[in-house]
Amino acid sequence: MNMIHTSVVQEFPQHPATAVEAIEGILAYATSLGCSDIHIDPTDKYTIVRVRIDGTIEVAGMVTKRLHDEMISRLKILSGARTDLHALPQDGRWKTDILGRIYNVRISFVPTYHGENAVLRLLPTDSVVQVSFAKLGFTPDIVSMIDRALQRTHGLILVTGPTGSGKTTTLHSCLALKSHEPLSIITLEDPVEYEIAGIRQIHIRHSHGLTFAHGLRASLRQDPDVIMVGEIRDSETAKVAIHTALTGHLVLSTLHTNSALDAIPRLIDMGVDAYLLASTLKVVVAQRLVRKVCDECNGSGCVVCRMTGYVGRLVIAEAYEVDEEMQKLLIKKASVATLQEYVNKKGFRNLADDGREKIEWGVTTQEEVLRVLSE
Repeated sequence: MNMIHTSVVQEFPQHPATAVEAIEGILAYATSLGCSDIHIDPTDKYTIVRVRIDGTIEVAGMVTKRLHDEMISRLKILSGARTDLHALPQDGRWKTDILGRIYNVRISFVPTYHGENAVLRLLPTDSVVQVSFAKLGFTPDIVSMIDRALQRTHGLILVTGPTGSGKTTTLHSCLALKSHEPLSIITLEDPVEYEIAGIRQIHIRHSHGLTFAHGLRASLRQDPDVIMVGEIRDSETAKVAIHTALTGHLVLSTLHTNSALDAIPRLIDMGVDAYLLASTLKVVVAQRLVRKVCDECNGSGCVVCRMTGYVGRLVIAEAYEVDEEMQKLLIKKASVATLQEYVNKKGFRNLADDGREKIEWGVTTQEEVLRVLSE
């Protein structure tokens, strides 16, 4: 996923004279490293700039305290936030060209004891091109499961995992495959991170009453074939998503669970009837992102990986299909232990198994897999 995109890493701005110079320098530095997020954190004496690279945060540098308020004002102007509001959180966004690449930048402002803190999310607009599941890191058996589910005209495909585990990228890769077919596709996202040509994307706005459940109901009147629901967060959304999948639509969504099998009791806890789940659920994938061993130095540390031994990330995953026998178990309200026993007989490989295989391939390390799975 995140990778160094320029041949030369930019230097962190040293002693910038103005806020404009500081922000432009920080953005250039961060994007040259392939960072996903920038944190601008004020302290009593200076402002610390931190960046997230391949899922881990590191200190990039510091800016003098005198520039902090000017930087925050500049960022608010760029993102359309209110420059006269300092005591409440705000959000904003803008599109910009950084080192010849176009980015959508999302930003969050939060008041802290030493001043307003800003966190920027960097979303390159050209990263929404179709990425093969194999390139993301999925093994052939899981790719086959996803492909079979995507060939259906109805049902529910779920991707589970914690925040930052790459679920949105996986769903967008699914949509990229379906976008080449003569289909009506709608997405419900909070927020819309990537613009996808030919797909109608709805930005969920809870402050305006546009929730996932409300948006999903409205979407059904738009004659869709495929609907992506950014996240199933509550009972109402879960029930509407299941009803949608039951009535001739292919629904793709995410759920916050630690494992693929945990998705079943979670949905039942949300009020979904087991027999409806048996009829609609087609495949569930649970995933995490681990850092990839640097190709240039094979993990020993070099300029390309900034002596970390890693560049980019890939998926470790587990998945199962809901076949006829599993449908019967769901209708009987079988326990998770019984479901686990069944999928194990079918050759189920869990996240740790997939991680071990990728360690054997030499594409990641034991330390990295243990770090991710212990979080």
